[in-house]
Amino acid sequence: MNLMKDFTLEELKNGVKNPFYVKLNREVLVSVRHEDYAVFQDVAKINGERVTAEDIMRRCLIDYAKMLREHE
Repeated sequence: MNLMKDFTLEELKNGVKNPFYVKLNREVLVSVRHEDYAVFQDVAKINGERVTAEDIMRRCLIDYAKMLREHE
């Protein structure tokens, strides 16, 4: 039985915000050179129209942090 439902963008916009977001996450601002950002934009285009360059950067950062934790 598949309990997952495909949500529309409008349904997601009206959804409940994660009450633990502030406790579990820290927002940061990082400057990225235009040339480097273009690389992430190209990868995002390859991955589909719903994926942004910021999504790709976030995934890379999460993967790298995981790798560092495993090697401590």
